[in-house]
Amino acid sequence: MSSESRRNPRHACQFSAAAAGPRGALRGRCTNLSLGGLYFEGPTLPVGASTTLTVDVGARGTLRVQAQVRHQSTSGMGVQFTRFEPGQLELLQQVLAGLAR
Repeated sequence: MSSESRRNPRHACQFSAAAAGPRGALRGRCTNLSLGGLYFEGPTLPVGASTTLTVDVGARGTLRVQAQVRHQSTSGMGVQFTRFEPGQLELLQQVLAGLAR
């Protein structure tokens, strides 16, 4: 997907992250983040799989969100957020505001 067709701007980042997989947590890094999803660099899940992502966003705490794998590459996978726990959307918006500075 080209950046011109994205609904939400992506921001480069380097946050430790984990995705829940069928045999335990897949550990990797969140290398870009938007209001709609993120890129997870590391082991992948199949396209279409649902997962719970946990992202360490530094001093702001931990972002925990439900997501679905939309694409994968040799280095990782792109996921789209599907559901936010209470307070998590606000946390994401704070993190994105900090990254945009």
